[in-house]
Amino acid sequence: MAQCQNCGFQWDWKNTFKLSLKGKQKCRNCHTLQYATYQSNFWSSMLFLIPFVLVFNYLLIYMEVGWPLLILFSIVYTLIAHLLIPFLLKLSNTKHRF
Repeated sequence: MAQCQNCGFQWDWKNTFKLSLKGKQKCRNCHTLQYATYQSNFWSSMLFLIPFVLVFNYLLIYMEVGWPLLILFSIVYTLIAHLLIPFLLKLSNTKHRF
């Protein structure tokens, strides 16, 4: 789980998830703004985007799965991805703009 770069406080899943949605969050311990690093945002996105596209295309083209199952797969995959993203985020004291 993510740790505050200012005081080293270990964040819980709920606050890390809020940070992933908002982009910034105050540390509950030292009250400094923390941001997700550019690298952790990039790799967490790629980690879930690439397998999703590959599996989705495989199911659609080779297995010829119907659209209702593909929509169900998309919903389940998206929920799992959102539940796991807080475990991949690293925190930074500054906001990086690339």
